[in-house]
Amino acid sequence: MKIERIVCGAYAENAYVIDGKYIVDPGDGLTQLRAALPEPKALLLTHGHFDHMLAAEDIQKASGAMVYIHPADADMLTDPALSAYDPGVAQLRHPVEIAHTAYPEEIFGFRVLHTPGHTPGSVCLYNEAEKVLFAGDTLFRAGFGRYDLPGGNVHALLDSLRQLFCLPGDTRVYPGHGETTTIEDERRRYGR
Repeated sequence: MKIERIVCGAYAENAYVIDGKYIVDPGDGLTQLRAALPEPKALLLTHGHFDHMLAAEDIQKASGAMVYIHPADADMLTDPALSAYDPGVAQLRHPVEIAHTAYPEEIFGFRVLHTPGHTPGSVCLYNEAEKVLFAGDTLFRAGFGRYDLPGGNVHALLDSLRQLFCLPGDTRVYPGHGETTTIEDERRRYGR
């Protein structure tokens, strides 16, 4: 699997181009994302916060790519208050209309793991064969997502982290912010 990381916007959100076909979390970096992959087949959102999806509307209009999101976060795509949109730092305007569909249980070789806590509809995308996890803001290197924004829930987040810590230790974690890590490194860090 070929993975290209593109750091987007003021919040340094990680968008990922996978195998020259898909974009995970097309954030506030439209120019860079279009240069990396002008016509993606799909846009895969780990959750609905603005820094992870601001380029989705423009990319979708230009390419026709389908946007996938968990239904619990779908309203965030067009509601700036729910998506925690910060016009003071965003380069792009908030989306007005994004055609989207709910994730199936599996998509493009990834199992879709519902990992609420950061948002109600947070998901991680896990490819067992490649031992790769796109974790969004559920799990970072030496950290995890905030739970104090609308819809956040610390108890749900802890349950989601326990679920992820059951994955094989050598699974490479590609987080929504910061550098990659492994499940084993994070399990060890949190004493699991």
